[in-house]
Amino acid sequence: MKKSATSGPLGRKEFLKAMGLGGVSLILPGMVPKPELVSGIISQPIKIYDNYLRGVQYYELGKYLDELNVGDGVSFTRFPAHEYDRFAVGVTWQGHFLGYLPAYENIVLANLLDAGVRLSGMVTAKHSLQEVGIGIWAELITSGSCNGAKLSDTAADKVEDWYRR
Repeated sequence: MKKSATSGPLGRKEFLKAMGLGGVSLILPGMVPKPELVSGIISQPIKIYDNYLRGVQYYELGKYLDELNVGDGVSFTRFPAHEYDRFAVGVTWQGHFLGYLPAYENIVLANLLDAGVRLSGMVTAKHSLQEVGIGIWAELITSGSCNGAKLSDTAADKVEDWYRR
């Protein structure tokens, strides 16, 4: 006997359709339902990375350091065929190649870029040529339950944990 949509518990597929999430929108970028259409689920930018650029002495950062400002947007380019690092992620500002994200922590970001995730970035610090910070944000779907929670914007090297000394 077939149950109607109004009787008995909903199956996973019916539940997702009722919530406006219909399977595909959970995995395809740009297909996220509008937050106002789905209660309890929101899409928000989450800071996922913040650290200094590397290899800057070999590229154009020194030439444009005086023009570069905290808050300026940057873009990212993957270099999967890079001679020394197959997870290389380059950083560009206004068409100028500035350097790379550190090799010891770029694998997750490289995988996100390879999967088509749209990342946004900006300059978060500018102390010297060797200390230009780059922050990266990803638009993530979260439950609305953490709306009031303040997410940390502090760089890891600025946190006073005993193992970071």
